[in-house]
Amino acid sequence: MKITASIYFIPFKANFTAQDFDAGLALGWLNEAEQLKVARYSQQNAKYNALQVRLALRALLSTHADIAPQEWQFEYGDKGKPQLSQALFEQSGLLFNLSHSGDWLSVAIVDTHLQNINNANKACLGIDIERCRRNTNIHTIMNHYFTPDEVSQLALLGEADQRQRFFDLWALKEAFIKATGKGLAQSLTSFGFSFAANKVLKVADESVLAPYVACDDYVQFHAPEALQHQPWHFLFGRLNTEYRFSLCWGLESEDSSMHSKPKQIVPDCKVATLEQLISGVL
Repeated sequence: MKITASIYFIPFKANFTAQDFDAGLALGWLNEAEQLKVARYSQQNAKYNALQVRLALRALLSTHADIAPQEWQFEYGDKGKPQLSQALFEQSGLLFNLSHSGDWLSVAIVDTHLQNINNANKACLGIDIERCRRNTNIHTIMNHYFTPDEVSQLALLGEADQRQRFFDLWALKEAFIKATGKGLAQSLTSFGFSFAANKVLKVADESVLAPYVACDDYVQFHAPEALQHQPWHFLFGRLNTEYRFSLCWGLESEDSSMHSKPKQIVPDCKVATLEQLISGVL
């Protein structure tokens, strides 16, 4: 069974102004609670990005369902994972997750109605995008949050590739704990990843901005049996040398018969600006 995941990459507008901010609010898409959340950000850039995230998400959801951007309502899990309200999920069948890092926002959407996914209410979707940061002390962090095997494999790489691999692993781990909805309540050392031939994925042509997804067998997931009662499926790729992303898909069920057939996650990646998204639904 193949499951298509729509993955969108939206750059934050670099020259976003106070006028842009006011125009975004004037669309009337955000409810009062969301407007208050955005207003609480003390730093101007964080406030502007928070609005762009919410506008982009609502616009994207409306491209997948006949529901106006202002009509979307959200709920939050125990650890803060956002999801559609039960009524809107049943109406639209949409699962989503989002992540942002540096200059980019990434949103993943799976239409469970269109793809006839059974027990969709138990489906788990997580995405993470990570920027390679030069000032991060990777060795201190990895010794606390990576498994011994991950650390030993990373140590075999050259210095530049070690930093790339660190953020590759971080993106995969974040995608998994976002899919489960447990966040950092799930120990990052309780599961791990390895890579085919321990190779670091490279971008073939840096001048072309196009998401590149690795082949299915590039990443292997390792976890104790308690986490392996259900199959987890991962996508891993790069937007460019600086940014990588990972998507995780699973199905929460103790019924092993539901997992008898392996699933292939087919990515449908698109890059779009916020202006394009807004104009597409107006």
